[in-house]
Amino acid sequence: MVLKPNPSCTYIRLPIFLAVFFQAFFGLLSPILAQERTDFAKGRVLNSETKEPVPFAHVYFKGFENQGTVTDIRGEFKLIPNSETDSLVISHVGFKIQLLPISSIDASGSIYLFPKQIEMAEMIFLAGENPALNIIRSAIDNRKINDPENLNAYQYNAYNKLVFTLKEAEIGDTLSVKIDSALKGGHIFISESFSEITFKKPGNRNETIKSSKMSGIKSPVIALVSSTFQPFSLYEDHIIVFDIPYLNPLSKEGLRKYDYFLEDSIQNDSGTSFIISFQAQKGKGYLLGQGIMAVSSNLFALENMVFKSLENGGTLQFELQQKNKWDGKHWFPEQVNSKYLMADFDIEGRPLKLINQHFISGVRINHDLKTRTISPVAMIFDIQNEEFPMEDYRRDSLSEAESLTYKRFEELDDKTLERLKTFSQVMTQLSLGRIPLGPVDLLPNRLFRLNQHEGFALGLGISSNQKLSDWFRTEGYFRYGFRDRAWKYGGGIETLFLNRKDSRLMFYYSHDIVEIGHVPFIKSNSFSRSSDIFREFLAERMDQVERFSVSFSQIPLRNVKVSIASSLEDRVPLWVDHSAFTEEGNLTSLRAAEVGLNIRYNANEKLSKIGSGFLPGPPSYPIFNLHFSKAIPEILGSNVDFWKIALKVQHEWKKGVSLNRFLLSGMGAWGELLPPSYLNTGFGIRPQAQEISISLPGYLQTMRIYEFLSDRAIQSTYSHLTGPLLDHKAGWVGFAPQLNLIQSFAIGSLRDPILADNLGFKTLERGYLESGIELQNLVKYKSGFGYQGIGIGAFYRWGAYSNPAFKDNLLINLSLTTAF
Repeated sequence: MVLKPNPSCTYIRLPIFLAVFFQAFFGLLSPILAQERTDFAKGRVLNSETKEPVPFAHVYFKGFENQGTVTDIRGEFKLIPNSETDSLVISHVGFKIQLLPISSIDASGSIYLFPKQIEMAEMIFLAGENPALNIIRSAIDNRKINDPENLNAYQYNAYNKLVFTLKEAEIGDTLSVKIDSALKGGHIFISESFSEITFKKPGNRNETIKSSKMSGIKSPVIALVSSTFQPFSLYEDHIIVFDIPYLNPLSKEGLRKYDYFLEDSIQNDSGTSFIISFQAQKGKGYLLGQGIMAVSSNLFALENMVFKSLENGGTLQFELQQKNKWDGKHWFPEQVNSKYLMADFDIEGRPLKLINQHFISGVRINHDLKTRTISPVAMIFDIQNEEFPMEDYRRDSLSEAESLTYKRFEELDDKTLERLKTFSQVMTQLSLGRIPLGPVDLLPNRLFRLNQHEGFALGLGISSNQKLSDWFRTEGYFRYGFRDRAWKYGGGIETLFLNRKDSRLMFYYSHDIVEIGHVPFIKSNSFSRSSDIFREFLAERMDQVERFSVSFSQIPLRNVKVSIASSLEDRVPLWVDHSAFTEEGNLTSLRAAEVGLNIRYNANEKLSKIGSGFLPGPPSYPIFNLHFSKAIPEILGSNVDFWKIALKVQHEWKKGVSLNRFLLSGMGAWGELLPPSYLNTGFGIRPQAQEISISLPGYLQTMRIYEFLSDRAIQSTYSHLTGPLLDHKAGWVGFAPQLNLIQSFAIGSLRDPILADNLGFKTLERGYLESGIELQNLVKYKSGFGYQGIGIGAFYRWGAYSNPAFKDNLLINLSLTTAF
């Protein structure tokens, strides 16, 4: 089978002796009480058409509405029997009320509700007449009190289940019979995990996965993915679904874009639950939803919510469900469920369906939790299936289809199972940038390189792995450039210790080439990462560098990575006639004994630890990169003396459906007669001899590379991307244009302007200005598991460094985007 795109509380303090007495008394009574409650009236409420659970339905005995309960995300309920009646009432917005004798519930405990068509008539309320609005406003005012992310600390256990399956088949669909036969009554894939989660304000959150079970593919990356489907809190202004911000009905802006209807009120142990449905108002935008919520009179907290995409919400249809629980002092999530239907991915016309269930237990809130006990890594894979058997943590037994999914893979022959195991290992290592081959790994980033100096360069990189040792690695590489006809090579030894903080000590030797003006920042996922890769392709002014180095790196604090290094390097410029240097600076060979410090702070980075490797999560902001270095003269023959500092700040934030980006980067070098190798060579990305046709964030689009030379320089760029001006689909092509406004500025200085003149550079002291406008995603089409967008942009160079002719300042280029 191949997935393919579809074209078309309150505490009462007691004296210690009373507390001990009651504890012992209830301890003796607990077995008796447990026996007395085995005759719960219980069952499961299902949709008669889809056979799916109906969460948050009101269930009560006839005549006793105030003594009822609400079904959970699985549609299940329990009620203490009532001898005064034998009839059960089940009600839910969108379904017909069901009244039935308890004796009529079948052995499976299943109760079916029949959907009813709800016609939302246009309703007009006089001022103060709509009672739902006052409740919603109170819930919005109390968001900070009830948001679990505002708690000082909490811990809990979580059982997570992820199912990949297909949408239910239509009656008479003969192709579906063939597909179901191939799946042998099961799903495509199922994964389960058990985790321990710890949180301490502000933002110190760690998840340790203790147990994991998967059908077929045994990759821990699946567990990582399954934890990202639904936000933990539903109190933010926007509910993020696959990085798309849907407006939360529990927000001030939501009051202007949703209609609210008070459907019912239910008495329960924590107070009164107000059942409120909500619908998007017409013409108020497309990133809205619909659904139902229950708001408690107790702190006006959200008890539960079902948030669905609109019926015309595009190719991604989803439903988010969350149930919160009152523990006597706080509201806290208890059950979370997500369902996604992806119309763009199908097997023989049946769309892919994802179901993710998250059940929370063992909650501890605001207890004494030391920050140092929380790992700086967001997610750790510490799989101990024998000590944490999955059967002990499931909230209910597996369905027949889920069991058959496991069984289908277990019945595969040994050879196929071994292939799946190997495939899983390779996929995991690839996510870490490695390809396992027994006790060694191939390093994909060493296989080839492409730039203007080497042309196409082919190579090989090999590193030992955990099969050889858990605490040290050896690695080496070589590469041959077909344009410069030269070999490059290197290798080293790395020691790993204090594994929790990713502490590494490395000794390395290399004989390679390095672009002039290069700053060795610690790499981060960011909006300019793709631009950096393309900038490496454009590099042509290189130095040959032979370097011996020793470095130590660590994650001492959450979101902070530090690297300390010392090196001795011999550098020969390959790009310039050395007679072009000034007489005093005529260094055909540079030797630098250098010590340096690199610090990266990524405020919301979600690192995951897999074995001894670390996998970064999606890009997060803000990011601060700082580099200090000092070249010490007359040590081991060093003939270079300088201080250098470099800074790079990136931030990205959303406001509604708009996206704002800010970049600040700069570098300063202080020293006498510094060669260009250690200076700033500009912030441009436009090639020297040809025009560029793709806009790349983080750089000045109209500035040519190597156009300016500075010993101190700074650049800033701000862009504002609007939400889609319209969203229309015609077949497999979509039209969702977004307007992007960009403004950039750069300025610098050079103590020796003659050096710039001799080498064909300009100086930057008068300030460089650039403005741009783009229409992104004019055309949007499906590609693999994501969308590719094509747009057009125009950038104009103005101010002191503008060219005489208008056309020489204007750059028209393509805008390419990728999204999921």
